[in-house]
Amino acid sequence: MPNNLKSMMDKRGMSSTELAYKSGVGARYIGFITQGVRSPSLKVAMKMAQALGCKVEDIFLPTECTKRTQKPA
Repeated sequence: MPNNLKSMMDKRGMSSTELAYKSGVGARYIGFITQGVRSPSLKVAMKMAQALGCKVEDIFLPTECTKRTQKPA
């Protein structure tokens, strides 16, 4: 599952260790999330968004619509 976590961390100059500390999880877990190997719980996702100063959807919601979500012409 692709996400924007790495780019959000880079924009704010935040390391995975710092984000992990502020989110209450391990740095390795943050790495798994950025790689798309793991998905955080809603509680952890909200803590991550708060630490990054953004909304959960900014991190985890894809920016492009798929055919399935586009309105019919």
